[in-house]
Amino acid sequence: MIHLLYTLFQGSPGHMSLLARTLGAAITAAFLFWVLAPRFIRHLKAKGLCEQARDFGGLNAAGKAGTPTMGGILIYGAVLVAALLWCKLTSFTFVPLLAGLGLGAVGFVDDLLKIRGKSSEAGISRGIKYAGQITMAVLVAVMFLSDSFSPIESDAVRTSFYLPFVKDGIQLGWAYALLAVFFMIATSNSVNLTDGMDGLAAAPVIFVALVLGAFGYITGRVDFAQYFGYFPTSTAHVGTVYGLRNAGELMVLGAAIAGATVGFLWYNAHPATIFMGDTGSMALGAMLGSMALLGKQEVIFFIAGGLFVLECGSSFIQNYIGLKLLGRRILFRAPLHHSMLHKGAAETKVTVRLWILSGLFALLALCTLKLR
Repeated sequence: MIHLLYTLFQGSPGHMSLLARTLGAAITAAFLFWVLAPRFIRHLKAKGLCEQARDFGGLNAAGKAGTPTMGGILIYGAVLVAALLWCKLTSFTFVPLLAGLGLGAVGFVDDLLKIRGKSSEAGISRGIKYAGQITMAVLVAVMFLSDSFSPIESDAVRTSFYLPFVKDGIQLGWAYALLAVFFMIATSNSVNLTDGMDGLAAAPVIFVALVLGAFGYITGRVDFAQYFGYFPTSTAHVGTVYGLRNAGELMVLGAAIAGATVGFLWYNAHPATIFMGDTGSMALGAMLGSMALLGKQEVIFFIAGGLFVLECGSSFIQNYIGLKLLGRRILFRAPLHHSMLHKGAAETKVTVRLWILSGLFALLALCTLKLR
């Protein structure tokens, strides 16, 4: 919206720079959360929308009960307002916002049922949660692969899977839709599993949003896309490079997500005065997953979000391979942060160490640019 007003008052077809809009989105989202959070927290307390006591893997759960939850509502609201103000409303913006709204709604229902049932086990069933995730993931995949809606003009690029160390994509055709659905489910669940301690999920969300935004900026500029080799579709098309027109909007949206999460972290740092809940973790996971999908950076998401992979992978190993297949525990606890707590590390030490690890993963993801 603001870039349109800028063009109108300029009286020319010029446009506000992408960097200015990126900074504007980050500042707007962070400012909105900071300003609105105190009143929002008081409202949640007044309505009794607070965390229920649950097992934190050795952490004193009693201290967590009673903390307002569902802060994801304000996170998403800040991102939405910042995006509407500073982004161009292309599919690069619309699809992640829609995915965040859809899976945020699933998380909201789950949070609400837990609060009303006064138990962390009273939420929606795993089957219903997966049904909601699959429905939203299919919708995103259909929009992404649709000729009339997809932001990527080339069919060959759209249905190819790219590895960061290889310039040629692996052509999957319509089978790419299955990959897209699996990817969206994995990203939303990985952020959800990481959100287990004060501030833990916020830092990796910020890092991943900024990394995906940077890749969006690079692939959205023809000169940078050509320099880094984005996107030849096969060995038969080496030398044919496609820049993703308007992919720079992913940088503006990523800045809005990072800004809103920074604002949230101000109140979520230990001891937390608000939690994001499944409302926030599933919405953020969906938006980040959609950004990676639209920017053709699925592998980059898993590198930059290496902490998400470790948290989700440790839970999978413990629950499905260990307990269900072998009938015993493989790890002390799962996910990873619970295992570290079980070994006696303090909550703040675990959080800061995993933040450091997450930052290193983000730097590793950026390093892949030079390895192309």
